[in-house]
Amino acid sequence: MKKLIFLSLAILFLSGCGQANIAPNFNINTETIPKTVVNDNKTGTEANTGNTPVVNTAPKVVSTDQSKIPKPVLSLPKDLKSEINLPVTFVSQAPFANWDYLHNEACEEASMIMAVKYFKGEALDKQIMEDEIQKISKWEGENGYAVDLTANEVVKILANYFYLPATLSREVTADKIKQELSQGNLIIVPLAGRDLGNPYYRQPGPIFHMLLIRGYDATNFITNDPGTKHGEGYKYSYGDLLWAVHDWIGGARPADESLIDMNKGAKVMIIVEKNR
Repeated sequence: MKKLIFLSLAILFLSGCGQANIAPNFNINTETIPKTVVNDNKTGTEANTGNTPVVNTAPKVVSTDQSKIPKPVLSLPKDLKSEINLPVTFVSQAPFANWDYLHNEACEEASMIMAVKYFKGEALDKQIMEDEIQKISKWEGENGYAVDLTANEVVKILANYFYLPATLSREVTADKIKQELSQGNLIIVPLAGRDLGNPYYRQPGPIFHMLLIRGYDATNFITNDPGTKHGEGYKYSYGDLLWAVHDWIGGARPADESLIDMNKGAKVMIIVEKNR
């Protein structure tokens, strides 16, 4: 009986080892197993049950939601003040109230002189204004300038006569003017003078005019308007002044002013830059 029991245990032990020797090989060739591929397109997933390479042919979805499209970042001046009033000394274009032909047409020169004296830190009074108008008018005549000056000609005179930097801008808006003033620059604007409606002008007012913008408040531009002795710090509403901005059409003025259409003049302004 003992021999029989021993023989049975031996058979069971040998059978167990044999099962281990024929265990499955787990080094499986994965190339023969069907693949499942997830489509990158966010509209859904696509299963592939074959062994052929997967090519994503689904159309890409482009979002039409405008709120998700990045917007350009605007570069605006920091710390833009609600009010600015630069201390530019005022003297009219007729310092001693002599409104003869020369002084009647000297708004461009007077505006330039006020800007130049401010930036150079030089004194300005009636006699100085008179002397400067006489000198610059003589120089302009010798250099081929007409009595009325375009904005571009003013830029050239500021550079070649006064040695002061200035640029011509076709962006004539309240925001642009405020930005330039906030940087310490001054603005000279050409105007259809009769569109300003200034009650202090000799009526009906100048057909063409220039003045200097020195500041602004909540609703108005603050100007030095050389066309009247009341022009120091004179305020024009944003709308009234911007409406009247028109450049001189160029050349000599015809004797008949009814032939002049100031509405044909471009919307431009002169940025007189502070000394670098």
